[in-house]
Amino acid sequence: MALNKIQSLIQKLSESENVKKVVTDIQSLSTDFQKKVQTLNADEAVKKYKDIAKKVVKAEADLQKEVNKVISRLKKSANDIEKNLDLYKKKAIQQRSKIEKMLKAKQKTGPVKATKTAKAKVSKARKATTGAAKKTVKRAKAKKTASK
Repeated sequence: MALNKIQSLIQKLSESENVKKVVTDIQSLSTDFQKKVQTLNADEAVKKYKDIAKKVVKAEADLQKEVNKVISRLKKSANDIEKNLDLYKKKAIQQRSKIEKMLKAKQKTGPVKATKTAKAKVSKARKATTGAAKKTVKRAKAKKTASK
């Protein structure tokens, strides 16, 4: 996971215009240096090397500043996301407790109604089955008497 973050950071940095500029400057300086190495004498070479080294150090400092800016933006957005998540979590917990309170209140009043309606349904079902059972018994008796 950390490797993916590092790769994405490198990719973002490589897309930055300042970073591209620094890379092209370093590449051009290195090619210029390679071309002129053969023609320069020792003193000029040392002087040119020091100039190039200064430019490289400056380019590294610019690159480091750019990296620090990106990292600070990432940290800030991560902190913002964490704060938002905490807010959402608090809201969800409040909503959950509110719903639980409503359910507890319904449970106190709800079971009385539910048992009454359930008892009424059971008694209706018993009446229906006893009525049907009586009819079946009468039919069976009628068949027995008819067959005799």
